[in-house]
Amino acid sequence: MALLCVAPLILLFPALSKGGAPASFEGLLSLAPWQEARPAGAVIPDGAAESNLVLRYYPWYSFLGQSARSHELPLWNPLEGFGTPFLALWRTRALSPFSVPFYLFPLGTALIVSIFLKLLVAGVCAYAVARRFNYAPPLALLAGVVFQFSAPLFAQPLEPLADALPWFPLLLGWAYRLLQGDFHVWPLLSLVMALAGLGGSPEAMVAGMAFLLLVLSVYRLRDRRLKHLMGAHAALFAAIAGCLAIIAVQLFPYIEYKAQHPDALEKTGTAPVWSELSQLVYPVLRTASAGGASRAALCMHVGGLFLLILALWMSVRRMAGKNRRRRLEGLLLTALAFGLAPLFLGSLLEQTREWPWPRTEHFYLFWPLALSFLATASAEEWLQLDIDGCKAALRRFVPWAAFLWGGGLVVAGIALRGQVAWQTLAQCALVEAGLAILFAALLLVTLLRPKRWIMGCGLAAIAALSGLWAYGPARAWTPAEAVFPETSFITRLRDAHDRVTGSGVIKRWPLAANGIAQVYNPSGVTLRRYEKFIKRAAADPCLMRLGAAGALLLTRQDIQGQFAVLRPTLNILEVFPSGAILLKDLDVRPRARMIYAARRVDEFDSSALRLDGPPQIEGGTLPEKDDGPVAAASIAEPHESDRVVVHIAEGTRPGVLVLADMWYPGWEATVDGNPAPVLAVDGVFRGVEVGQGAREVVFRYYPASFRIGMVVSLAGLAVMLLLAVLYRKKPAQ
Repeated sequence: MALLCVAPLILLFPALSKGGAPASFEGLLSLAPWQEARPAGAVIPDGAAESNLVLRYYPWYSFLGQSARSHELPLWNPLEGFGTPFLALWRTRALSPFSVPFYLFPLGTALIVSIFLKLLVAGVCAYAVARRFNYAPPLALLAGVVFQFSAPLFAQPLEPLADALPWFPLLLGWAYRLLQGDFHVWPLLSLVMALAGLGGSPEAMVAGMAFLLLVLSVYRLRDRRLKHLMGAHAALFAAIAGCLAIIAVQLFPYIEYKAQHPDALEKTGTAPVWSELSQLVYPVLRTASAGGASRAALCMHVGGLFLLILALWMSVRRMAGKNRRRRLEGLLLTALAFGLAPLFLGSLLEQTREWPWPRTEHFYLFWPLALSFLATASAEEWLQLDIDGCKAALRRFVPWAAFLWGGGLVVAGIALRGQVAWQTLAQCALVEAGLAILFAALLLVTLLRPKRWIMGCGLAAIAALSGLWAYGPARAWTPAEAVFPETSFITRLRDAHDRVTGSGVIKRWPLAANGIAQVYNPSGVTLRRYEKFIKRAAADPCLMRLGAAGALLLTRQDIQGQFAVLRPTLNILEVFPSGAILLKDLDVRPRARMIYAARRVDEFDSSALRLDGPPQIEGGTLPEKDDGPVAAASIAEPHESDRVVVHIAEGTRPGVLVLADMWYPGWEATVDGNPAPVLAVDGVFRGVEVGQGAREVVFRYYPASFRIGMVVSLAGLAVMLLLAVLYRKKPAQ
């Protein structure tokens, strides 16, 4: 356990010793609100401001902490757009086991604790499964360390993939037990699947299920027997059903969210090309190339060291036991099949869809698992050879190593010629040569002294060095004062006390991390109704007044161009040194207001939306015209997320209270304590009919999808735990 803590401590050492965050936020300082905190002379890489960490994950983690302090469920996020679902997105990881620290500790501490737990759990799970496969503790330790230093965990610890991946070794271990006829373990398999499924990546969960289904078949094909195959698949399907029941509390809201999501297919990235195979072996070369690393680059890493380990396995495999050889090669073949799929299906995988569909990077998640057990099996078989066996293995090892290791370096150099400087190629070759020498020295030492602890700890150390070198460009530390700092720009925006809108450049500003409400969604969360409204508002900026967007941040070009129609009612609040101007729209509609006339529609028509026209209302009984007095409405608790209380001064005549927050299934309302339906007003806002003399309206987000999902999850969890206990008392068949 102490040795398995080494990898997390190496990754977290700068943050632990100096304070700050164990991730890169440098791109943030290229954006105007935070430029004031940028050190003099700092160079910001192109595209760094567009990272998921800056735009999505940190603001979402921050919101988790805010919800904990407010003693609220993190169901709804009021800070982006006119409000967006939070838990339902899945990517927010509100229910991930590794998100628990964000509910308990300050944000900086929570980041460190969460990453530490991910790497520790990953190492322990790999170690436990290796022990289950009858490897000695030092070699099981090797499996744990190699898995910890894999790219998705060590280089990208804050990605949703890293929340799901630590549990994958247990999935593989239970799956192989099904092939042994231990069908009673399927409830435990469903529990582990659920832990991985709650990790924030439904695509990784789907890919993991598909991988387990395939690896069972590949193993049996490799075994040339069909014994227990049908039963294993039946038990695996039962485990998948149990997993879906346990995660229903996440799954049902996600399905509801997807039903409100735009239908259009969009390209999400560039599919990998054959030349990118070079990064399988030497990712540093690809990171240093002119084109930069693709989204899946780090997940694809194999490394020159593992080509040597593969050469060692090819040299000793004929002396390995039949069961061990077939189990390992079944895993390797399945991982290889998954890894090759994006090369042929890349354009199909890189399309966003209405439902979770694994993309390129998800097909490479299983290589770290395969490589960890490849290293363990190769080391174990090498140690068991006698002197004659060692001589025969070394005779086979030399040509295999020359072919795989040398060939990999040559192919990488040819593929990246012109993209990477020759000095970088030479440095790569020297480092890989140094690792190869260390590996050869370890083989020589264990040839003379075949001790498991020497082989296990020595190869683990070399693998750690390989990972540190390969992922060095991806590892980063950011001082605490550079992580969404409180600049004067941010302070002035907060003092405006309105939703911020304006120039298109602010679509990239994740102001929510500083607690500022904004009209745009830099995290990329899009709802169908919201998308229609924003497109219409781009043509008619006056419509933003309907959304209580009273703070406008514009340039002089914006004021003279697209926003010129608003100039008579704009009041200058601040002119920033960058030239941006913060203005107050004096004609903005309040966030809560009463209406007494509307045009009833069956479906929102954004083209008919007008600021001076009657609101569109989906339901209700209001007339189309009314000139009577308008009652004032005020929000009593404006900072709550899942609950909004509105007071109507002196009561009102019959009408509709409009709250300029996003309409979404699951919002409920009460008028003076009596339930009332929530209507969609102007397509995106929430409205509720109120009668004569109404005084208080309470909006609450507590969707049926969450309530039903909670019941199903608790029932599924109880059943799986009960079956696990009952089956545990029965002997294996």
